[in-house]
Amino acid sequence: MNYDIIKLLNLEQFNIKIKSLETIKKDNKIYCYITLDRTNTKCPLCNNDEIIVHDYVSKKIVHSISNNNKCYIIYRARRYKCKCCNSTFYEHNPFAKKYNQCSTYTVFKVLDELKSHTKTFTDVAKDLFISTQEVINIFDDYVDYHRSILPEAICFDEVYRSKRMDYKYAFVMLDFFKSKIIDIYPTRHKYQLSSYISNIPKIERDSVKYIIIDMWDTYRDLADIYFKNAKIAVDSFHVIKHLNEAMISVRLRVMRKYDKNTKSLQANDIYYYMLKKFHYFFVKNYENIYNGPIEIRKMRTHWTKDEIRKYLLSIDEDLAYAYYLKEEYREFSKNAEYETCDEEFEELIEKFRNSHIYEYREFGKILANWKQAIKNSFIRVNGKRLSNGPIEGANSRIKTIIKASNGIKNFSRFRNRVIYGINKDVPTKYIGK
Repeated sequence: MNYDIIKLLNLEQFNIKIKSLETIKKDNKIYCYITLDRTNTKCPLCNNDEIIVHDYVSKKIVHSISNNNKCYIIYRARRYKCKCCNSTFYEHNPFAKKYNQCSTYTVFKVLDELKSHTKTFTDVAKDLFISTQEVINIFDDYVDYHRSILPEAICFDEVYRSKRMDYKYAFVMLDFFKSKIIDIYPTRHKYQLSSYISNIPKIERDSVKYIIIDMWDTYRDLADIYFKNAKIAVDSFHVIKHLNEAMISVRLRVMRKYDKNTKSLQANDIYYYMLKKFHYFFVKNYENIYNGPIEIRKMRTHWTKDEIRKYLLSIDEDLAYAYYLKEEYREFSKNAEYETCDEEFEELIEKFRNSHIYEYREFGKILANWKQAIKNSFIRVNGKRLSNGPIEGANSRIKTIIKASNGIKNFSRFRNRVIYGINKDVPTKYIGK
């Protein structure tokens, strides 16, 4: 027997003794004709060992061993007949499970390729020369994720699925330290989420010490009710996002005063141009802005970022005031310590709440409303600050899966596909031979 062919076709994994083996390539397809050595067999009905070969039946099994050609195992299976009870039965098929037209090797390949969150069912089907439905069937048969035990720190967030689904947003729970998805629930609606969370054993919920959320009141309410021992922290990114939106609103209001297309006496084309062109100066971290000469075409010159910022803030007093107050809070958010931040935090809240700028007064209300949760975001556990960064990364990969697959309507399949593609260590059901 040609051992090289056996190795090439990955047949040694089946731990079989081959009587005859012939390979043929025809129409860009590889056909591997196999007959196995006969083994001692007993009748499955009466356990009698007096059996004879009744006939042979060829079974066609997809064996995705090649990336260039579709490959089939044509397995010449013996059908035995019992001399005692006259029943007939097949010899053991080592290549595929009963009623399955794909080899166990192909099943392994399907499940291995689906570990990549960028691969769709269709992509895998094309790679392995099988139908998309066959890939889906294999996935549904072998992957069924069960929620993992709740860890010490949990991130709550949602991901947009599609307006075509029963619920547009799915709720996602993630382990803050391991960056692994704990579970996905089909909706973020308060009453359905309440029912779901209340069914988690109390002993698990009581072991949770930290819940990190965005500024969604439902999450805070549910965390207060069901996670009695947990501190609720608001992700600092979402706080800064609200502040940047207020800053943008101030910049736009000032910029529109200088629109040359208005009848305003303050119209000034160069102010309008600079405020529009360098809009990112008001929301981007200043240290991350390019440090070299920046071209200003309308002025036919190059300025440094310091010169540009100085010019922008000289345009309007309210704009300068809003910018420096925003930067003051940003520095506080970046460097504050949980144990020592109270006094400075109170001062900032008062500055925003007493501001003469409407958008900043509204932001001050947000700070006051979420004061304790924002403070809790300064907590560091094992040197790591509490944030929703890990779940934002997971959501990015979830969106890739949704976009690539054009949506997966079946929620159970969607949930399993996402968790299997992101967690990497999700166990599969036993793939027997």
